[in-house]
Amino acid sequence: MTDLSQAAVAVKRNKTVEDYLTQYEPEFQRALGASMDAAKFTQDALTAIKQNPQIGQADPRSLFGALFLAAQLRLPVGGPLAQFHLTTRKVKGNLTVVPIVGYNGYIQLAMNTGLYSRVAAFLIHEKDYFVRGASSERGEFYDFRPADGDRGPVTGVVAYAKVKGFDESSWHYIDADTVRREHRPQYWENTPWKDKEGEMFRKTAVRVLQKYLPKSVESVGLAQAAQADQAVVRKVDGLPDLEIQHDVPEEPVVLQEKDARKAELTTNTTERDHDEQEQR
Repeated sequence: MTDLSQAAVAVKRNKTVEDYLTQYEPEFQRALGASMDAAKFTQDALTAIKQNPQIGQADPRSLFGALFLAAQLRLPVGGPLAQFHLTTRKVKGNLTVVPIVGYNGYIQLAMNTGLYSRVAAFLIHEKDYFVRGASSERGEFYDFRPADGDRGPVTGVVAYAKVKGFDESSWHYIDADTVRREHRPQYWENTPWKDKEGEMFRKTAVRVLQKYLPKSVESVGLAQAAQADQAVVRKVDGLPDLEIQHDVPEEPVVLQEKDARKAELTTNTTERDHDEQEQR
């Protein structure tokens, strides 16, 4: 075998993330249906990966699990819409991709059901006027008026949904301490929770509210997003279903240069083993 032939074999064995994106493009298209173009979807995903090199160094199964989740939900990865985020953390010492569905993603999924005329969430600040109550005339209700000027720190969030054909809205309130304690991941410093907390508060409220809303066949995507959000999602070759795992240790990702190189080598080895298994 010539040197050039050996080099070609080596390149083939060590597939890059971009190679896998191209390989899986037909499967992405099947998941996306006619609503989105797979080439555009993979290009957006590649852009997001290049913006955060740690994503490309992570466990490929978790990366492509997250991407197939986005494709099944028909949400673009990254970009100005911020509907679907890719984040990283260490799980048992291994760099792993964890998806986070954004506020706009939940709104899109809710509206896709065709059940609602309006779905939204808003933040409540310390200086705002906000009162909750219940009466025989109004049922459960809230009265809200934002303060002028400085509204103070965030104290809670309300999500509401108006079902088509009904005048009243379903709504749910969560106080800020509960959001941070029960819904914010332990590794939040390395996710949009650090610099987009308002968006994360609002998406959390919609995520919780969806449990109490009317369901239909079209609600599957919304329920799937709520189940897989902030979990480890892995792509298992040969199986249509994604593996979703919640009960895993969560460690913040703080990579030094030599750690990044080690992660890169580990990823290359994993990809090579994955490729050899496919050949067998």
